[in-house]
Amino acid sequence: MTELVYHDPSDRTGISPFDKVIREITKNEDVLVACPYIEPNYLKEVTQKTEDWRLLTDVQAWLSIHGRAKREDVRDFLVQNDERVRHVTDLHAEVIISDSYALIGSANFTTKGLTGRTEMSVLIDEKDKIDELTQWYEKLWSIYQPPDTEKIEAYLESSSSTPSPARNRSDVSFSSVESPGKAFLGYSDSDDTVGNNEEGDSEDGHEKLVVRVSKAHSPDWIDSYFDLLGDLISATGLSNDDPRLVTSLPQDGRIPVSINNRYVLVAMRRAGSAGRGEYRESYEKLVQEYSERATVGFILSADANTKYLERADYYFPFYPLSDEKETETPHYVEYIGTPDRMMSREFKRTWIDAMCREIDRAEASPYKKYHEPVVYEAARNQDYRRSVIEEAFE
Repeated sequence: MTELVYHDPSDRTGISPFDKVIREITKNEDVLVACPYIEPNYLKEVTQKTEDWRLLTDVQAWLSIHGRAKREDVRDFLVQNDERVRHVTDLHAEVIISDSYALIGSANFTTKGLTGRTEMSVLIDEKDKIDELTQWYEKLWSIYQPPDTEKIEAYLESSSSTPSPARNRSDVSFSSVESPGKAFLGYSDSDDTVGNNEEGDSEDGHEKLVVRVSKAHSPDWIDSYFDLLGDLISATGLSNDDPRLVTSLPQDGRIPVSINNRYVLVAMRRAGSAGRGEYRESYEKLVQEYSERATVGFILSADANTKYLERADYYFPFYPLSDEKETETPHYVEYIGTPDRMMSREFKRTWIDAMCREIDRAEASPYKKYHEPVVYEAARNQDYRRSVIEEAFE
């Protein structure tokens, strides 16, 4: 039997289907759990009803998502159950294995993961697959060690008090075994991977991205910008190898995104730099509050609400293209501050509408040769993004 476990896409109310299955398959059973992000109280509640249990987790990742008070709860839980826990660096699997069932999926064992996100899991009862999963689990268990209490205490002392994986980095290393190394991507006819960059080596692109990210206002700031780029990709459906999309890293320090002939999203254009646009009086004060690189620009449709133009710290109308009336040309607006400063539902709808119109204007961008696939990857791949931010702000 294979059963899909997920919320009704149109109605996520009622009892969580993930929680329901977890409780059913773990009650009075010997249970193996693997998950990096966990709600401490939820784990306590579930494991109290098992016959016995063990846990594989990334301790640093687990601690990083919580504020100080809950982080101390995690610390207490780990100290009390040190023989039942192994720290696995870079663990990203969400798995629960009992004698008769296994649940594998994307949902972390947190309140938001189980009740508030669009997740998907698979429940299986095939004995051969359960045996294979158990062997995988036992192999990891034999390789890794219990979390080091002293390192946990050192981490609590050195990390930020706010919950943020990007901000809560530390010099404390939890690794206790030799790294198993990294796999590599095979060759593909598609350009939709980091490893297939016709304009240069992927390692060069990665290094360029790390250097660029290191100039951002803060880890959370650049993380929020990549969230916006992820929204752009989801809304337009453009793939990494789509000839109309360009995510680039020009030498002037920006991280711009263009569709065909126009920029649709731009980060880190230096505030006050030369340009044909108009600066507002407020921008100097905001530069002092944030930084001259804490800028994010958007394309907005010609009929955009004038309040967005009036509030922009920098603004200009695009030049009309050959097939476009002047009254139909979109606007470029730029704001200093957090990337989502203006991101209301109305603003987002106007932005997406303008991008979709640009998609239909041509079949390919003349600037595709400048495309850096790693920028796209950072927007879509949370693990890769996290590694870039950590390396940039090391």
